[in-house]
Amino acid sequence: MNSFFRSFLEIRKFNQIDSRYKKIVFFSENNSYSYFFKNIVDGLIEKNIKLTFVTADKKDFFLNYNNQNIKTILIPNFLFLQFFFSNLKCENLILTMPDLGSGIINKSPFCKKYIYIFHSLISITVAYKEKSFDNYDVFFSPSVVHTEEIKKKFDGMGKEIIKIGYPKIEELKNKISYIKETSNILIAPTWGSDSSLYSEVLLDLINYLIKKDFTIIFRPHPMSFKKDKKKIEEIVSKFKWYEKFKLNSDNNNNNVFLEARILITDWSGAGMEFSMSKEKPSLFIDTKQRIRNNSVKQGDKILETTFEYFSRNELGIILNKENIINIENIIKDFERNAKVYENKIRNFKNKYLYNNGKSLEKTILSLMSLSD
Repeated sequence: MNSFFRSFLEIRKFNQIDSRYKKIVFFSENNSYSYFFKNIVDGLIEKNIKLTFVTADKKDFFLNYNNQNIKTILIPNFLFLQFFFSNLKCENLILTMPDLGSGIINKSPFCKKYIYIFHSLISITVAYKEKSFDNYDVFFSPSVVHTEEIKKKFDGMGKEIIKIGYPKIEELKNKISYIKETSNILIAPTWGSDSSLYSEVLLDLINYLIKKDFTIIFRPHPMSFKKDKKKIEEIVSKFKWYEKFKLNSDNNNNNVFLEARILITDWSGAGMEFSMSKEKPSLFIDTKQRIRNNSVKQGDKILETTFEYFSRNELGIILNKENIINIENIIKDFERNAKVYENKIRNFKNKYLYNNGKSLEKTILSLMSLSD
């Protein structure tokens, strides 16, 4: 069945769904982001809460769910997707994507609340376009820092902030005992023109790791396979001769994270997730901070207030061109002083993250209360 006809039938199917399933509606643009919702959706289903999950991805794993408490809707055609969201009737629409109301996913006058759940701990003021979150009504804030950022950005605009925490940290932490750690070095850069993909430091680093016979797992951000595809191909082509250099493109990054001995990143949220779940330090490549807000410039004071800015020194070490040759000693220091780093990272989590260890439960209960 082609996407045009399938989308038409799925919208008609949604319109016929019992209104109880429209109190909580999720949307994911693709499978990568659906994984972020999995534990939340599963938790709601277990509590006998009815919901609808809408996806644009034909390979979305939620489409295989067979439970009376969830209805799944697939709308792969872009024009039908726009039409659907512009006329959506629901109580609460839960998203983890920026740029709501930008023409891709528009707001409907028939949907009461638009809720944003963070899928990354990076700044919503700096790392996204200026108006990416203006159209959200409710924010599920992961930390003290994000709450202050939301308050400052939307002062007087009536945005609701619910202090949730960051469930992905718990998800990863709970799986540690089931995943055997390897000696792999995981390199996980962010995407876009300010990614370390475009930095000579990254190439020098890979070359040095190869000289030292490390196993390297190269895992670009899922968006990079769309936005930086040519650059990824260049890097893979350059190092494909080395049998211990492997490209990872899995939608779900949990296992590759937990298997890694060390994670190397830049300004990606990956380093924060790795360090706070495994309570081990990360290495952060020294590049310019990721900025997508055109009103913010390198050197602006606001950069120093972002979670990703000050967490780098708390969760690991910044790696520049000069100290690449010391990477073996840095890794040895990480392992020799593992308990020191563990305590430092644990204290950081307790200081800044809400509901540490209980944020999934808080998320589920908050969605349930919004749907009452």
